[in-house]
Amino acid sequence: MGRRPLSAVLVALVAAATGACTGNSGSVVLREERTGRIEWTPCSRVECGSLSVPLDFTRPDGPHITLALARLPAVRKPIGVLFTNPGGPGASGVDFLRSAADAFPDAIRASFDLVSWDPRGVAGSAPVQCLDHLDSFYAVDHDPRTPAAVANNVSASRAFVDACRKNSRNLLPYVSTAATARDLDAIRAAIGDEQISYVGFSYGTLVGAVYADLFPRHVRAMVLDGVVDPARSYADSSLDQARSFDADLTAFFDHCRADAKCAFARGGDPAAAYDDLARQIAAEPEPATVSGEHRTLGPGEFDIGVASALYAGTAGYDDLAAALAQAARGTGDGMLALADAYTDRRSGGTYSNETAAFYAVSCIDAPAPPTVAAVQQLAARAARLAPHFGASTVWLGLPCTLWPVPAVGKVAPIHAPGAPPIVVVGTTHDPATPYSWAQSLAAQLRSGRLLSVEGESHTSYGRGNECVDGNVDRYLLELAVPARGTRCA
Repeated sequence: MGRRPLSAVLVALVAAATGACTGNSGSVVLREERTGRIEWTPCSRVECGSLSVPLDFTRPDGPHITLALARLPAVRKPIGVLFTNPGGPGASGVDFLRSAADAFPDAIRASFDLVSWDPRGVAGSAPVQCLDHLDSFYAVDHDPRTPAAVANNVSASRAFVDACRKNSRNLLPYVSTAATARDLDAIRAAIGDEQISYVGFSYGTLVGAVYADLFPRHVRAMVLDGVVDPARSYADSSLDQARSFDADLTAFFDHCRADAKCAFARGGDPAAAYDDLARQIAAEPEPATVSGEHRTLGPGEFDIGVASALYAGTAGYDDLAAALAQAARGTGDGMLALADAYTDRRSGGTYSNETAAFYAVSCIDAPAPPTVAAVQQLAARAARLAPHFGASTVWLGLPCTLWPVPAVGKVAPIHAPGAPPIVVVGTTHDPATPYSWAQSLAAQLRSGRLLSVEGESHTSYGRGNECVDGNVDRYLLELAVPARGTRCA
């Protein structure tokens, strides 16, 4: 799964709708008998465990749910537990930890028991259930220009939301980020550590920030990489993120224009060729074959496929150019495969519960535009500022406008008073979570320390940058906070 949200285009919804569930000093304290103990057993490259927690933390004697956990024990005597969350909402922490040998340096693997979990509503932890087949949901043109196209968006979103209501009615009110932060503290208590260390990527930065706000004295060290800004409104976050993706797409055009080896629009005008291709696919979807299935590439999958490649920054340019060149020849295989990977589509047209969990968490954390007309207005504004990704960014949030459960959070800064230094990693040209969001959160946190990274990818820790990895590792191992103003090339 890696350190990314459900799909590249959906991240603005994370920022706008999940970046607003702040905690307060009146946190729920779990009694020891409510916490229980965790029995770890071998389980496909990791140790697996489970923990029962209250569905509603205000009713500890009420119904419980079971969280799925994973652990990689330290190679040496551990400093303690290092928790990690890969993002989403919707990403499985258990699956992520199975690849942790690739995500964390040897020094960290040697010195910490690495622990992650499937947050409530996700995968093995009381998963939210909506629709198993989502091809029609993702195939809709999320830049509707006619009343009929708007109606198609509303119909696809309403079918999805109605299925969520039918299949997960009793769970939907209890999957907020604040509830997940309380789950994290329940896991900490069950393990028996007074304090934890934590590394959160993308949406995982919000989980960490909320946890530090609720339980500041339970934090030993915290790193937040690819930051969601809880103080940005839904509209502003949508606009920020759409502009960021458009800027990265422009950088890709500039790369192709300057690089004779670029596979797309070689020797021509990549921007004009891209716009022509996008119009053609919107008018008539292309045939595509992925994993032996004959399907079509429509405008919805095209947007997601392009944005997903941009997640990797310059490292994704070759894949994007190849997929675009293939689509320009009339075959959508490569682009549809990129979209499938980010929506977690499986052969036969079924999907994991990532989409369901994504919206369930996002929609309850903060209010979305109240009406379809308000979505239209915001999408029009976004399209003027970000012609390529503005409209799709906003329209992909439509399910939250139709959501059956009212939001419980509010847009507000997170200060986490009393927490130790928290290292905030911001990448200057991160397409999904703009650098300005990292600057904002580092300033909000009473103990925030910004570590800036010159680059294009979404998140930076664990990608081989010696400056980034060195500063973060020293902080986690020795509590040596990066100097103010530290900037990694």
